[in-house]
Amino acid sequence: MMDVQTGKPCRPFLAAALGLALAAVSPLSALEKPEYLRTTWGVLLESFLDPALTTKGNSVRTSPLSINFNLGAGVSMPLSEGSPWAFAPSGDIYFYNAEYSNDGQPVVTDDAFSSAFVMGLILNVPIVYSLPLSDSYTISAGLGLCFDLRAAFTRDSSYEADNTKRMNAYFWGMGRFFTPSTTLRFEYKLTDRVGFGMVGRALWPIYNLWTDEGYGFLDQGKYFVDLVIRYKLKSASEPLAPAEVSPTPTSP
Repeated sequence: MMDVQTGKPCRPFLAAALGLALAAVSPLSALEKPEYLRTTWGVLLESFLDPALTTKGNSVRTSPLSINFNLGAGVSMPLSEGSPWAFAPSGDIYFYNAEYSNDGQPVVTDDAFSSAFVMGLILNVPIVYSLPLSDSYTISAGLGLCFDLRAAFTRDSSYEADNTKRMNAYFWGMGRFFTPSTTLRFEYKLTDRVGFGMVGRALWPIYNLWTDEGYGFLDQGKYFVDLVIRYKLKSASEPLAPAEVSPTPTSP
């Protein structure tokens, strides 16, 4: 990772990120086996608070709240058998067209004005608490670490290639890949195996506390509103279905 200002490796942020990731996954050996598999698909919103980006007539413009789409999947592993607490790692992919603003920030833009194509992978590792509201309905809330891993790819000219380098330096500099997350989920049990619902997530851009760009704490915050399909995985502790028993022949 590179510091966007000096071009040198951003070692303190890398070391901190690795330490946080290890701390998050170290208890995995003590967890129960995955209980649920969830797939998600929905809308990804990202806020841009630089006033120059929304000024009419500016050469580089974007919406204050860009709209994108994401697709993801994850599992849920109880901290212990029957516990309402679970470790719920997940991954989401998204992509968009981007250009480099006059103020030195990559922003979402229309295909006609973009200089790069950006691919993103979001790795979320929250701890989630689930509260049954009834036999069929469950509400869950979570808090955890999250890593927003982005890479820009040049579309055309050498000039745009220079901008792509600046975008990637921005994405990986100053710890901008680290965004803690909060989760709120509501689900309905359709059958013993299958459920569905809605999940909302927010990725908090805490790097704005030290990057000094001056656009406010929520600049580049990401907000997900997703449909979720839940599938209960079979476990070794589940009782097997009773086998058919052949009638015992009786002696005449």
